[in-house]
Formats: sequence, C-alpha cells, structure tokens
Amino acid sequence: MAVGGWEGLGSALTDPVAVGIIMALVLGKPIGIMGTTWLLTKVSKARLDTSFKWIDVFGVSLLAGIGFTVSLLVAELSFGHGSLQDDHAKVGILAASVLAALLATMVLRTRNRQYRKAEEEEKVDADQDGIPDVYQQDGPGR
Repeated sequence: MAVGGWEGLGSALTDPVAVGIIMALVLGKPIGIMGTTWLLTKVSKARLDTSFKWIDVFGVSLLAGIGFTVSLLVAELSFGHGSLQDDHAKVGILAASVLAALLATMVLRTRNRQYRKAEEEEKVDADQDGIPDVYQQDGPGR
C-alpha cells in the first residue's frame, strides 16, 4: 500500500470509505459498548462495581476502537486486495486506531490520577493505630 505523500494521505482520509470507518471505530464502538452496558444494568441484575465508574467504561470503550485486525480483513474482503478503496480503508483503519488510542489514553490517564490520589488518601494513618483514617470516620452508630 502506497499512500502517495501528503496529497495521497489527504485524499485517503477524505474518502467516504475512510471517513465511515473512522466514525465507526471511534464513535460506533464506544456508543455500542456504553449502550449495551447501560442497558444490561437497567434490565438485568448486572451492576457496575462501586469502584468502577461510567467514565471508566467510556475509557475502555474508546480503547476498543484500536482493534484493527478484523477491520483490515473485512476491508480486504470487501474491496479486493490492492484496490484504491482497500488502500483508503487501511488508512482509515490505522488513523482510527491511533485516534482511539489517543482519546482512550486521555480519559484513562485522568482516571488513573484520581485512583492514585484515592489510594494515597487510603494510606494515611495519622494516629498510627494500623487502621487507615479513611476507614475510621465518625458516623451514625459509632
């Protein structure tokens, strides 16, 4: 596959085939995963773990957009090996994979910082009794 420089890359990325693939991988997969997860939590006994938030599901669903091996196979079977549409589809798949990885990285790194902060707060034991202070908060019944 030869893209043909910046002009060829621009041509490939504006081809409706590539645009459709990018939209499907970067938007379609997260919508499908989030929608299915939400629906299952509403119509069944399935629930998210209390430590797992919807933004975490979103980050992982974005990450699903990088699964490009089957997409490459489907594109080749659909358009024929070596055709212009096949080449543009490959560019779209690779661009979508990079974009999905970057978006997922942004979301998951933000969440990781929040989890690390919570972990640090759980380690604080100011009275040094061996029980982290976060678990010794005064409340009703204590």
